[in-house]
Amino acid sequence: MANSRDHVLLLFGGTWSERDVSIKSAEQAQRWLSKAGFHVVLVRWDEQGWVICTDDNLVGGNEARPPWELLEQFSSEGIEVVFNCLHGGPGEDGTVAAWLDMFRLAYTGAGVVGGAVSACKITFRQRVKGLGFRVPHAAVIHAEIWRKSADQVVSQIQAAIDSPWVVKDPQGGSSDGVKVVANVNELQLAISELMENQSLVLVEQLVIGQEISIPCLGNRQGGFPQVLQAVEICLPPGVPFGRQVKDSGKFIDPEERQLCELKLNCPAEVDADLQVEMARAIKQIHMEFDLGTCSRTDLILADSEFYFLETNTCPGMTERSLVPHSAIQSGLDGPELMRRMIDGAISQHLRRWSGGSGVH
Repeated sequence: MANSRDHVLLLFGGTWSERDVSIKSAEQAQRWLSKAGFHVVLVRWDEQGWVICTDDNLVGGNEARPPWELLEQFSSEGIEVVFNCLHGGPGEDGTVAAWLDMFRLAYTGAGVVGGAVSACKITFRQRVKGLGFRVPHAAVIHAEIWRKSADQVVSQIQAAIDSPWVVKDPQGGSSDGVKVVANVNELQLAISELMENQSLVLVEQLVIGQEISIPCLGNRQGGFPQVLQAVEICLPPGVPFGRQVKDSGKFIDPEERQLCELKLNCPAEVDADLQVEMARAIKQIHMEFDLGTCSRTDLILADSEFYFLETNTCPGMTERSLVPHSAIQSGLDGPELMRRMIDGAISQHLRRWSGGSGVH
């Protein structure tokens, strides 16, 4: 294989809850990367190891092999860039980034530190709050304390944080493990369910307002990050933008009890001065947290104030995903979005290994 940046390893799959979304993202990313002129090598993460897919078949392939064997092979064959479509889990929390760093491969997504910070909703909100930005009132529940005094914990939450509440798995992605609850019984049940598999649970106050998602493309050499058009997710209060809504584009209206079409406003209907203020904040967060080639940050706009919820450094690339939707409204079609992300991955790689600014 020629030593060429035209060869891109597309990594997808995974063994955690977002595997199906990852495969859908990879299908779309493969089409766009091919249209952009890249030769795509497909690698799927399965339970048994990593599998090289053949004939552009994302579900078939060769025998599974250990990741480090394939990474060593690809590195020796001249592949220089990895397009990361592993949503959530080790694919987004800095683990895979560390592996790719070991083999000196450029990759989309955040670096090790940026991935670790953004993958945990608790860490992200603490860092954002430290920068002086708003986050919803919240409580972090520890499993050991919950087991000893669940009733007391619930009483303290009720006294400190107004209902309704949003109960979250801090490590959950694609809105997995998110539940809106309105009373104490629902709150206790939701926390208990998450505590079966988690050591920490995040409980936030439900902030009622416009739900906004803002993508940001990482800086190329000599440039600054580019904030794309904000997307407004139009859902009734208390209806989470969860997996079912994302996949189907439909939701059940809680009052009318009927199936409705999801509406996305892009650009979002937001005051011009507020748009500028939000864009500055997103750019600052992207740079200071080292969020890599592309981030998508979610926030709530209420009474002319915006509250940060979370950020994703490996956002979806499916036909319903928010980043491609915003990119089109920002003048970037799918293939051009791929080129920009590959370009950003190479620039990030050069900074990382040249000892320049932005190295973490």
